[in-house]
Order: sequence, then structure tokens, then C-alpha cells
Amino acid sequence: MDSNRLTCRMSWSVCLGAVLLACQAATAQYGTGFETINASPGGTVLTGQDAYYIPAGTDSVDFYAYTYTGNVLSIVQNPCGGSQFVAGTGPGNGTTYARAQRDITWGTGVWVATYDAAAQYVAVPPTQNNIGSFSLQPYPGSASYIHLFSWVDINTADAWQAYYLAYDANGVAHAQPGQSPGTQWTNLPLNHWYRFRTTIDFDLNRITEVTITDLETGDTATFNPADWYLEGGQAGGMPIPTGFRFFGGGGTPSANYAAFDNLIIGTPCPADLNGDRTVNTTDLLLLLAAWGTPCGDVDGDGDTDTSDLLALLAAWGACP
Repeated sequence: MDSNRLTCRMSWSVCLGAVLLACQAATAQYGTGFETINASPGGTVLTGQDAYYIPAGTDSVDFYAYTYTGNVLSIVQNPCGGSQFVAGTGPGNGTTYARAQRDITWGTGVWVATYDAAAQYVAVPPTQNNIGSFSLQPYPGSASYIHLFSWVDINTADAWQAYYLAYDANGVAHAQPGQSPGTQWTNLPLNHWYRFRTTIDFDLNRITEVTITDLETGDTATFNPADWYLEGGQAGGMPIPTGFRFFGGGGTPSANYAAFDNLIIGTPCPADLNGDRTVNTTDLLLLLAAWGTPCGDVDGDGDTDTSDLLALLAAWGACP
């Protein structure tokens, strides 16, 4: 990768993460690039940092915060990442897994959860499922779902899939490995970063759109499910979630790693690149710094170009 492009992408992510953290309390949303927490090449415990905790009543171990430089998992640099990321795995006993939960204030109406994810395997197969997940919490017990990462074949552990565990209209949970949005969400290579975006309508109690973007190529696919419901199904009636959770799988031995970066949760405002609920000069500078990459994508086509600039200018001012 071109070094100037990488530096530009990293600078974008660092700035994004810092501003999001500064404004999260005022906007009732949450965003982080994990740049302001303690991290190290060998991994620093995430629990206790930035209000992350191990959920009670689970057999869990910690997630860890790593630096991209020299990290022991050999996770490659996220093209849209800064200098740090988080990852987790279980101890390989088939019952204990890594979990990192954080409470946030969700709301009614339409919300979007966006995050970058990669999968890594560090042993000799066969292994076991699952690799990891992102979920709304409590699950069960709220209008929630799970975005589940699993192996295409545990005997080779060389490709993964990112399907959704939601509910049908009657409130029956989808069976693992979940519902496939399409071929773009399967046969994903290891140690390769993707950006996932999930649009949730709490009033309809549904997942209305899911998107995947390859952060190396910018290739983007979007799927609009007609019948993926949150817990409670079409009837709804479940409480609004109170948090979210990262999950990391096990393997034999401990080997299934789920890595995450650049998390943003909030109401839709695509041109608001720094998460402060206003489209202004800061967002313009971020977009220009990400030019030619997927990192400042506003219109959802997987790159940052003139159409994104025009969309940003058209959205100038306070987010709706």
C-alpha cells in the first residue's frame, strides 16, 4: 500500500476517534477508534478502560487492546485505522470466551452501528466455532440481535462468514450460523479488514439494511432484508437495549481471534464524519484527508470522491 495513503487513513481515524470520544456524552451516541486507551503489542486488558466490563453471569475472559505495530496476533494494519485495535479469544476449552460489554444510551427510531472487523486464526486446524460477534445487549431481553462471525469450514479455518442472528416475524430466533445477506458476506479471507454497517429501526423492531465494505478495495455490497426482526418479532414490545458487546471465540487451543476497530453507534447522519451531530469544516477536512480511500465514504459506494464531497456540502449544518 502507498505509504502516503496509509498515513492519511491513519490520521483520519485518529482524529475521528478523538473527537467522537469528546462528544459522545452530549450526543447520546458512542464512537471510538480505541486510540485513547492503553494498548501494547502483547495486549493490554480492555476491561476497566473506557467503561468496558465483563458481563456478569457469563464464563468470560478479557478482551485486550493491541497496537498494530508489533502486535503478537500479527493483525495487519487497518487501512482506515489508527495505531490501536481490540481483539479477543477464549482459552480454548469450549465453554469460556472473551467478552467486552459497554453500556450506552440507545434511543427510539432509526440507529446505525458501524465497525471494522477482521478474523485471525493462530493454530493448526481443525478448530471450532465461533470466531466472534457484535451484539446489542441484553440479549435476550431487549430489542436485540447478534452479528455472528463463524468459520466456513472448521477443518480448514481459512475463510469466515459474517451472518446475522435476528428473529422472524413470529419472534423465533434464527438458527446459527444465521441469515446470509449474500455471497459478499462469506468466504472472507483471514487477517483482512471489513467495515460493517447495520441499520436498525426500533419503531419497526427490524434490521432494515446491512452493508459490507472491503477496506482494501472499497468493494461494497448492501442488502435490505424484509423480514429480519429484533427480539420480539413483528409484535415488538421488548425494551430498548442498554449496551453492546464484543465477543471472541475459542478454538483448540485458544486460536479464534475477532478484532475490532472504528466503532460508531448513533442516529443516521452519513456526512457527519466526526460524530458531533454537525456537518462542518471538521468533516470536510476529514473527507479530503481520506480522498481516494473507503475511509471518508458518505454516499455508501465504497470510496471517497466528488460525489461524497457534494453529499457532504448538501448536508451542511446540524444533523436532523
